[in-house]
Parts: sequence; C-alpha cells; structure tokens
Amino acid sequence: MTTKIDQVQHYAATPDDVFAMLSNPEFVEQKCRASGSIEASAEVTEEDADVTIVSRRVLPANLPGFAKKFVGETLTLVETQRWTDPEDDGSRRGTFVVDFGNNPISFSGEVQLAPAGDGATVETKGDLKCSVPFAGGKIEGVAREWITKYLDKEQRVGTEWLDSDH
Repeated sequence: MTTKIDQVQHYAATPDDVFAMLSNPEFVEQKCRASGSIEASAEVTEEDADVTIVSRRVLPANLPGFAKKFVGETLTLVETQRWTDPEDDGSRRGTFVVDFGNNPISFSGEVQLAPAGDGATVETKGDLKCSVPFAGGKIEGVAREWITKYLDKEQRVGTEWLDSDH
C-alpha cells in the first residue's frame, strides 16, 4: 500500500531567502526540535551548484500501540534532500528520502521551491509506504498525520525565522 502526500507551504519571502533558510543547518535543527525531536543535527554540503541537506533526528515514538510495537520507544529519522541549482526566478527542484532505520516504512519524493505572488511556496510531494502486512495502511495513516503536522510546524518555524534577524 502507498499513501500520497502533497502539501504546500507559503512564505512571505523570495525563493532565494527561503532556500537560504531551508539550507541553514541552524534552521534545520530548530525545526526538528520544534517538532519534538529529542536529538537533532544537520549537515549541508555543496557540490558544483547542487546542495545536499542531511538531517538526523530522534523522536519519541508517540504512536498507537499497534504501531509502537514495530518501532520501539524512539524513532530515528535521517532525511536527505538534494537540490538543483536555481532557475533565473529563484525556483529550485529537489528530491528527498526519509530513512526510518530498520523500521518497515519509507517516505520519498520531490520538493519544489517556486515564486508565488509576493513570496514563495515549497511543495512537498511524496509516497509514504509501509511494508507491514495487514497493519500497513493504519501505520501509513498515522505517519501521514505526523508528516503533515511536521510540515505545518516547519512552516510556522520558517515564518518566525524569516521574520527574525537570521
């Protein structure tokens, strides 16, 4: 079974300013902590015009009993985003993969940063998949809710970040 996620974040800033935020390790760690991470780290590397952002976070497994037995007390996620160089209008495309360690779930897809009116949008489109027989759909539902809340929190933290003096 596969669950589709398509969520758009809106920011009152240029695509260049939004990307500068998204690729700032301090911001990445801050958004991870804001979403309840016990531990968070980020590394950003540039090769030619491409930018790779790797974040690692450990979260408490606040999951229903049927899902918790698969993951344990904590959940370690490693997200890798690979972004291409910007277009003339500041837009960028990227891919992402979220590694859930030894857990039977995966999340990967595409992310696009684009100008929108007097600001910019970041659209995350991905496929969430759980390979657990019978309970996979339920686990995907819980994970979808968690990812949606995380992206909402990321937008709130990002808006505050852009409004401050970073």
